[in-house]
Amino acid sequence: MTFDIVFALLNGINLSIIIMNIPPVLSELMDLYGVSYTRISVLMSALLWMHAAMQLPAGMIVDRLGIRRTQFLSLVCLAVGNAIPAISPDLAWGIGGRMIAGLGTGLGWLATLKMLAIWAPGGRAGAFQAFFAGIFSLGSILAYLLLPLIIRAGWRWVFLIPAFICLLMLALVPALRPTPAFPANPSLSLRRIAGIPSPWVLGIYHALSYGSMLSLGNWVPSLLAEVSLRQTATQLAWGGALVMLVSGLARLSGGFVILRISPLTVLHGSLLMLCILFAGMAAIREPGVVLGLALLAAWFGSINFGALFQLASRSAAADSLGTMLGFVNLLGNLGAVAFTLLFGWSKDTLGSFTWGFAILSPLAALTLVVGWRIFKNGRPIAHGGAGRCIR
Repeated sequence: MTFDIVFALLNGINLSIIIMNIPPVLSELMDLYGVSYTRISVLMSALLWMHAAMQLPAGMIVDRLGIRRTQFLSLVCLAVGNAIPAISPDLAWGIGGRMIAGLGTGLGWLATLKMLAIWAPGGRAGAFQAFFAGIFSLGSILAYLLLPLIIRAGWRWVFLIPAFICLLMLALVPALRPTPAFPANPSLSLRRIAGIPSPWVLGIYHALSYGSMLSLGNWVPSLLAEVSLRQTATQLAWGGALVMLVSGLARLSGGFVILRISPLTVLHGSLLMLCILFAGMAAIREPGVVLGLALLAAWFGSINFGALFQLASRSAAADSLGTMLGFVNLLGNLGAVAFTLLFGWSKDTLGSFTWGFAILSPLAALTLVVGWRIFKNGRPIAHGGAGRCIR
């Protein structure tokens, strides 16, 4: 295994700790900042806003600057963005720092996906991208297990430890291989990508899968506290860790699954299961059943990661691959932002998290119908020389 692949997997752990460092200590930070569920959801999603907004720019940046320089820029943003919230126990500092960190995660995520698409051995880009995403989910377990202990030494360590990890990662960047030089004009422009239906559908699949999985990782401790009525979200942080463990195992499994099963079959089957599971979570209030359904939703929302990005990675030449991946990832991360806010709003306004699932279930059903019609004939994702059939 090359150093670039090792770096990519380590970066998955680094990014996961940064993205998930709020939910494990949610109750303590709500007390620290003196905020409601809706306002703490703003802090949680502030990173995701910028992460989502950066997907298209990050794709074009990595296509132009190359992977090594983009990774360096990403880690600088991540170190600074995690240091700023530690300055003051003020929500504005926290939100500002998380937004800067979101710039870094957006750059780092796209640079790592493209790195794996180019350097993955044996042309197995989707499998290695799934392994990276699996490591991301498994790495977030460290946040759930360690941060409730670390915060006892002081709330600032919740932000300072990720900043220190980024400085260590920065020292590894010079050893990365430089990517080949690409022409100034990409073979597939953003305008052409935005004019093709199938990247939109892939992006919405990603929103319902990754977006719902990340929302479950953020809110399952609070959801369990709501239905159990006996413990706080911090005491139930193990539920979030369990969700991320299942997600990580599913993503790793998905890397092997797509070696034998059609990516479209994996995508459509997982989306159908999510539709059913969301409906169940909207109707059932038994804590054990709710946890079981959440774990199944995390599984089916994660096992399709490799399938989805296998299709996206084969849809464009290397000179415009970052832009294609960024477009699909943009839609997926917009879903993560929207769903995180949806659950916080439904809890504060309607009194229960279950209303969020009541909205997601029919949305998943509608997306499945539309996607089935678009992909039923195995239409190419991209037209022209870069496009390939997705059967």
